[in-house]
Amino acid sequence: MNQKIQNLSCDGGHCETAQWEVRLLPYGGGGNLILCRACYDSEMQYRGETEPKWEDLKVYDGGK
Repeated sequence: MNQKIQNLSCDGGHCETAQWEVRLLPYGGGGNLILCRACYDSEMQYRGETEPKWEDLKVYDGGK
């Protein structure tokens, strides 16, 4: 059986592991998406963008 993986810290739906670093991706209007690397890659492909780079995004620490 194929179970969908969900990183509970991620806003996306393309997670590849439940344990993954997440980063803040500016969304517009002052908002951010909190995404794991797999969901970031999917979002950039959807947007047709190559910027911003994953390495340049702020690591999300849960508001700590």
